[in-house]
Amino acid sequence: MDVNNAYLRDLIDRTDSAFKSLLKDPNSHDLQDAYEAAKRDLNQYISSVKQGLPSSPHDNVTR
Repeated sequence: MDVNNAYLRDLIDRTDSAFKSLLKDPNSHDLQDAYEAAKRDLNQYISSVKQGLPSSPHDNVTR
């Protein structure tokens, strides 16, 4: 789990750094692309982690 946490921290740091750089030069297409790529990578990782989580017992309740 520590490896996953380190990877998540890296993705968050990369996204944060890209965002801060973009704030300094909002018209830069390269910085916009870097920020969008960082967000995409972070979102994909979070989605994959969510899919790997066991479903909630409340999800299986029949009514």
